Amino acid sequence: MVKTLSRPVAQEPDLAQLDACRQIIGQHCYSTQEEIRRELSERGFADISQSTISRLLRRLGVAKAQNANGKKVYTLVDEQLEPAGSTRSIHDMVREVVHNQQMVLIHTTPGAATVVARLLDRNANPEIMGAVAGNDVVLVAPRHISRTRQAHAAVVRTLAQAR
Repeated sequence: MVKTLSRPVAQEPDLAQLDACRQIIGQHCYSTQEEIRRELSERGFADISQSTISRLLRRLGVAKAQNANGKKVYTLVDEQLEPAGSTRSIHDMVREVVHNQQMVLIHTTPGAATVVARLLDRNANPEIMGAVAGNDVVLVAPRHISRTRQAHAAVVRTLAQAR
């Protein structure tokens, strides 16, 4: 007779913790696991440990990436798009729309840039040649650089109509 030692089966992280972690990383920029732990603690997960945070981040497919300000922050890699049933409005996703003499940039909340770029693509405007989305920024190329201001105005109008 062979005797085996049984190990306890690792339990799945609490779904509430997983959902809360996904939500805060999608809405804010965190550069340390301690910042995430503190935020989750404030949201009612008082006894959450750093090792639990690490497991949650791994399960969510979170990685560190450089944001538009050059700061390394945690970001959702596997879920770059807003969920299909998302109730967040474009107004909630867009932080700022700026331009220079050559391009227009739309700064968004983490993970929302693709949604915003898709909106621009679906609402084609003759002033806009195209849009390229990162995680939290959309680069909009004007049809001609002499009309960057007009492209900026077209972007602002399109975003306002979507609100």
